Amino acid sequence: MLKAEEIEALRDASTELTQPIIDYLLADLAERVKTAGEFSATAQYETWKLQQLGLSQQEIKQRVKKLLKTTKAEVERLFTQSAEAGYSFDLKMLPTAEAIPFERNASIQQIVAAAVALAQDDLTNITQTLGMVDPYGKVQPLQAVYRQCMDYAFMQVSTGAVDYTSAIRETTKNLADKGVYVIDYESGVHTTLEAAVRRNIMGGLGLMQEQISKRNHDEYGADGWEIDAHSNSAPDHEPIQGRQYPDAEYEALNNSLVRRIGTLNCGHSAYPIIMGVSSQQYTPEQLEAMRSANAEGIDYDGRHYTGYEATQHQRALERAIRKQKRRILIDKTTGDAEKLETDQIRLQMLRQEYKRFSKAAGLRTQAERAEVAGFGYKQASAADKAYRNYQSALEKSTKSGIMSADARQLQNKLSYEWKGEKNFIPQNAKFSKITTIAGKGSDEAIGDIKRLVRNYGGSTDEWKKQAGKITSAKYVFDVHWYERDDGIQHDVKLKNRTEKKK
Repeated sequence: MLKAEEIEALRDASTELTQPIIDYLLADLAERVKTAGEFSATAQYETWKLQQLGLSQQEIKQRVKKLLKTTKAEVERLFTQSAEAGYSFDLKMLPTAEAIPFERNASIQQIVAAAVALAQDDLTNITQTLGMVDPYGKVQPLQAVYRQCMDYAFMQVSTGAVDYTSAIRETTKNLADKGVYVIDYESGVHTTLEAAVRRNIMGGLGLMQEQISKRNHDEYGADGWEIDAHSNSAPDHEPIQGRQYPDAEYEALNNSLVRRIGTLNCGHSAYPIIMGVSSQQYTPEQLEAMRSANAEGIDYDGRHYTGYEATQHQRALERAIRKQKRRILIDKTTGDAEKLETDQIRLQMLRQEYKRFSKAAGLRTQAERAEVAGFGYKQASAADKAYRNYQSALEKSTKSGIMSADARQLQNKLSYEWKGEKNFIPQNAKFSKITTIAGKGSDEAIGDIKRLVRNYGGSTDEWKKQAGKITSAKYVFDVHWYERDDGIQHDVKLKNRTEKKK
């Protein structure tokens, strides 16, 4: 059996396995899109495109193959280490067990070897069906996306539809936000590469651990199981954690669960025990204290989070930070200086929010969960500098008449036309009286939710529509926008402007 913190570490490691492949593909396609937008003649572009499509496929296969070699070695290490940890814990909890060292237990080694081979084969199969999101929001195989992205950038610029920067920005908008997918060609179902690999790795690890524990159970005369317990449990497993069950009762219970114990889709595992002999790890009082602390949770930014919900929100912020780092790398590749600065500022905002929320929830920050290949000290320093410049500009704008006691700010300049008058609200203007008028945290549904999910990602229950006021020296502006838990403002609109009362 593995403990909750070990399972969490394995989840992180399984996610990290895909990072080099994802980051390589995003950077590679962004570079080719940038070049496509620089062509003005159709004949020259078509010749270059045919060459690039051939080269890209060869280079991708070679690079992915090379990255997979390293990944497969990491898979073997993960499986072996987790098997040894689980095996040792099981024997420790069986009072009559005379332990055979892990490395000398032939039957256990066979289980591990079979699990490693299967996981490595799954990885190879997964990477044969990679895809991405094209400029029109549709998941397509890699070659099709490469072709459509390059065509889109070339056509937008060459026809004069938009300027070069806007064309490249529009073409690459889905890359960092949507990432890389695995396509099931028979069903048409597509899953993010991160999720697909994590599911396969954790599923393989769970099955291996289950087989090892069952072998220990049979060899050492166990007749029951104890489910491990941990703080901030998911609500479906909290009532059953920390308790002992005879074999038949445990099997019936586990078969009744939507998420079986041992699949590692949660932080719970079970280990073999001898009923009436093996002592429970946790007393009823300790289990009740865990339940009570989970329910108590925290109140943060006008919302209550259970302990479990707080951990999930922390994971969401970590994913948002990774996505933002990828946006920055793409901005750098495409040469989009304006968007680069905006994305750098947003990154620092997210990092600060991550620290604030984690501290409020009593959760340890884990910077390694937000790491992205190619985003190191140099990139982090540049983002910090952009944010400091932003803060300096904010102080100046505040002194010049943009006033509010609220900490939230307008993340991008809002250009508007009011009764024939063209004007704008400056970036960094402060909001007051922010309210949620639809979506998450309200009783009203968002009418445009399908478009938001399609264009910006997330799930339907993550989005909310916000309203806030910005006060200048002369006007009060009513502004509406959409956002998720990452705090990034989308589709910001001016709804009303009224002159301040003298």
